[in-house]
Amino acid sequence: MDPARVVHSPQYRCDIGLHVFPTPKYDGVLGQLLEGGDVTAAEVLEPPAATRALLECVHTREYLDDLDALRLTERTAYSEMRLAPDVLAAFARHASGTWQATQVALAEGACAHVGGGLHHAHAGHAEGFCFYNDLAVAARMALDTAGVSRVAIVDLDVHQGNGTAAIFAGEPRVFTLSLHQERNYPAIKPPSTLDVGLEDGVDDAAYAAALAPALEAVWAFAPELLLYQAGADPFHDDQLGGLRLSFEGLEARDRAVIDGCVRRGIPVVTTLGGGYARRLEDTVRIHATTSRLAVRAAAARAAS
Repeated sequence: MDPARVVHSPQYRCDIGLHVFPTPKYDGVLGQLLEGGDVTAAEVLEPPAATRALLECVHTREYLDDLDALRLTERTAYSEMRLAPDVLAAFARHASGTWQATQVALAEGACAHVGGGLHHAHAGHAEGFCFYNDLAVAARMALDTAGVSRVAIVDLDVHQGNGTAAIFAGEPRVFTLSLHQERNYPAIKPPSTLDVGLEDGVDDAAYAAALAPALEAVWAFAPELLLYQAGADPFHDDQLGGLRLSFEGLEARDRAVIDGCVRRGIPVVTTLGGGYARRLEDTVRIHATTSRLAVRAAAARAAS
C-alpha cells in the first residue's frame, strides 16, 4: 500500500442544516486532490471514530457527558450548530483525523488533514461551530504518547484561536501563534503565546509582513511538530472575515509555513479551519492549495 498523504472521512460532510459553515467543502477538496493527480485513493487514510478516551485528553468529563446526552447547557449552547448524534460523531472524528494525520506526519514529514482546525472549542465548552478541539487533542497526544517535546500550533484563520489558546495557557511545551483580524470574533480573546491582531482590510503584502516575524518566533521555539490551522477565511470575499487576501496571498502564506517546516525538518500537519466564501468553489480552491502543498512536502521528503 502507498504511504498515506491525506486524512479524510466522508462523515465530515454531515447535515447541519441551513448554515454558513459549508460541510460539502471537505469532499470538494479531496475531489480536487484526486482529480489533479496529487494523491491516489490508496494514499487517503480514513480515521477511526473518536474514542471517549481520546477526547478526554483535552475535554472535561462534564462537557463530554452533556454532549453524549444531547443536553443543551451552558457548556453546549454556544456551538451555533445542531446538537444531534450524527453531527457530534462527525465533528468528533475530526479530532481523530488530526491525531491520525499527526502520526503520519511524524513518520512521513508532512500530512494533509482534509478536515480539522476546530480551534474555538474549549476544554469545557463549545464555541463558534466547534465542539471538539482537534488541534489540542493532537498536540496533547503527541506530547503524552509520541515522544514529542515541543509542539507549535500556527493558527492563521481570520478568527483568533481562543479555545486552543485557553487550553494551553501556561503549557511551556506548546507554542500557540494566532495571526487574525483583531476586530472580529471572538469578543474575548485569551492570550496565545503570540497573538498578532491585524487591522481590517489587510492585503497580501501587509499580511506577509506581519507573518514573517511571527514565524521567526515559532522557529526560535524549535518545535518538533507543527500543527497548522490554515483557515480560508482571510480571503477577500469571505462572508465572516474582513481581511483582503487574494488566492496568491493565501498560497504565499501557506508556503511560508510549510516550506519553513520542510527546510527545518519539522513534521507539519495541515488542517482546514474556517472558510465561508460566497462561492463554495473559492473556499475549496484555497483549502485544496494548502493540502496540495502538504502532500508535495511529504512526497519530496520520501524522494530525498
